[in-house]
Amino acid sequence: MKIKLKNKTKRAICIYVIVLLLLYIVVEILPSVTDIFETTQILEPGNLTLSYETTGYFIKEEAVGIAAESGSIAYLVEEKTAVKKGYPVVSVEPSESASRENPRYTEYTDKLKGFEGLSTDYNAPISGIFSLYIDGYEDYFTFANMEKVKRSTVESLSYKTVDTERSSVLEGEPVYKISGDDNWYILCWVDEETASGYEEGRKVELQLPEGNVEADIYKIKEEKDGFRVIFHLDVYYEAFAESRAEEMTIVTSDNDGLIVDNKCIIEKDGKKGVYVRNKNGEYEFKQIKVISSNGEESVIEDATFIDEEGNQVYTVDVYDEVLKHPQSALEEDEEKEN
Repeated sequence: MKIKLKNKTKRAICIYVIVLLLLYIVVEILPSVTDIFETTQILEPGNLTLSYETTGYFIKEEAVGIAAESGSIAYLVEEKTAVKKGYPVVSVEPSESASRENPRYTEYTDKLKGFEGLSTDYNAPISGIFSLYIDGYEDYFTFANMEKVKRSTVESLSYKTVDTERSSVLEGEPVYKISGDDNWYILCWVDEETASGYEEGRKVELQLPEGNVEADIYKIKEEKDGFRVIFHLDVYYEAFAESRAEEMTIVTSDNDGLIVDNKCIIEKDGKKGVYVRNKNGEYEFKQIKVISSNGEESVIEDATFIDEEGNQVYTVDVYDEVLKHPQSALEEDEEKEN
């Protein structure tokens, strides 16, 4: 049985469908095409930050102290204290009752079998930061391994630390860790686009959970699954000793200047510039100096700058009006010159 719709109902349905189509155009399509109809941009001051978010893996010279005998333990320095090599950090009073306790930390001691950084000395075996946290990867994330470890392995590991502070210890158990802080590294992987803007020796800022630190790009290496980047650091970081894997942001540039859409930038006679509207309402080419770019926008110098030949160049000013699609203006200029 067919149901016949009244004309009013049909009209209402049509209107409803048209309204939905209009809403879709306004929300989804219009924003992507309106740029076509925008002919100019007003230059305004702003800030452009180029950054990349990734996971950083801390690589340090580390020494893990283990108990030479079972007994009661006393801690002679506080957590995160900087100590010199040979400085007393813990003391253990032998006790037979302690030796009857059940073994602990086997998950971590098994990973550290064969680690050359194990020490039964209760004095600091190296200079660095005193810590009570271990993760079992002290023998994996080393200076010797940092250019060899595989990304797939590194990203599959579970970075769980354990606090070794307690009142009694068993022979062979970990009791402290010293992390050398004079020179340390952070390993990460980035994509090709990000790596193209990096160069070895360049300084960057790393934004970490406990604060920002300055680092040098030590090594960049292209691999099948991305670009391996190693940063060198010699600065203080609050959570340095207990950190192994931390989410971080790499800030390669943070610049102030005039913000311009990259569509406005065109090259004329081998020089980058924009077409600026003058007092007569005509558009003229002005050379610019790009400080940094994120692929969509650029931050450029205003007023004047010194070019590669050492000449002073008068460039754009704040609130200048520039063409957003300057190709036709360039072609007109070329025709006049010819």
